Amino acid sequence: MVARLKTTLRPRWEQNSMADGWRIDLAGQPGTGGFLKTVPEDFQVEEIPAYEPAGDGEFWYLWVRKRDLAADRLLRELAKVTGVPQREIGMAGLKDKRAITWQWISLPRLAAPVDQGLCGESWTVLRSLKHRNKLRPGHLHGNRFRLVVRDPKPHWRDIIGPRIADLVRRGFPNAYGSQRFGREGQTLRLGKALLQDPGLPVNPWLRRLALSAVQSHVFNAWVLDRLRAGTLRQVVEGEILAHWPRGGLFVAKDPVREQIRLDAGEVVPAGPLPGARLLPAQGEAARVERDLLERLGLGSLISSKGKLFPGARRRALLYPGDPSWQPATGHGGFELQFSLQEGSYATVMAGILLEGEDWRGPEIETASGVGLGILEDEAGPVEEVCSG
Repeated sequence: MVARLKTTLRPRWEQNSMADGWRIDLAGQPGTGGFLKTVPEDFQVEEIPAYEPAGDGEFWYLWVRKRDLAADRLLRELAKVTGVPQREIGMAGLKDKRAITWQWISLPRLAAPVDQGLCGESWTVLRSLKHRNKLRPGHLHGNRFRLVVRDPKPHWRDIIGPRIADLVRRGFPNAYGSQRFGREGQTLRLGKALLQDPGLPVNPWLRRLALSAVQSHVFNAWVLDRLRAGTLRQVVEGEILAHWPRGGLFVAKDPVREQIRLDAGEVVPAGPLPGARLLPAQGEAARVERDLLERLGLGSLISSKGKLFPGARRRALLYPGDPSWQPATGHGGFELQFSLQEGSYATVMAGILLEGEDWRGPEIETASGVGLGILEDEAGPVEEVCSG
């Protein structure tokens, strides 16, 4: 497999313009530079399940390894191989395409057991156990990541330790990665089109993904506003806060008291994913959220189509779990290992580490990977991972 760098891209750490970018207070700290996802093996993701299969029940839980394969294609192939309708196949979360990933997939119990070793061109079943319920989105605690960064700056060793320590101490924006919005923003544009015309003929999987991308767009814009204002780590009266790492939501009625808890890593701001069941902010914080929707041209659309969105809050600050690094062999780069909560993007954390003070955040309207020096494959054969 041959990899090449997109001709229009270069590592963002070589760029200087920050005029319109995502500004994060890094105290002038530089990034390590380097390239991510040079080959799928450089980006490995292992799901941390919320529970283990019980060993009995009406569903099969399959521990599946896939390589360089999109989640929707995996579901289509599983449906074809097993004869189970795709809508009845469950997964806790979508995993990166250009990666090697491990995750649980659920199927309704079949007449014959699903054998270990069942496989396709780019995936294989490593384990199969029974359980009592279908696996649904959110049924996980998070993901463990192993990332390889190639060709960093020569002095990367002087940078990486302090940068990781800073992220552990202060957290980083829990923004959605650019892959959330589709190549060149196609998924986001489809979501906006569905708000205009909910009757558009779109398959249920893509419909949910597209509408969710609109919510993610609102959240990222809210985070960006807080970053620009320098208030992402400051409690605003009337806003919604969330306990960290888990727990409920509540209104910030005493900013002084809650600021002490935020500084201690006990609570974090919770940004809006608009919808019918969104816990509303109060006072000035509520006005800011309403004004944001109007500025994005979504206020009346979301208020009139609220039933299309469940509505939720998302933690706006994220602290990585158990981060470590070590030199990688063979190319002068380094390997990162860490865990993140469910729904969070390793590419966002990697962007901050690689780009440092020049980090501008996810590019919503551009292709996945812009600004991270991600390499794309030339056309070539897919590696066979099926052994049987």
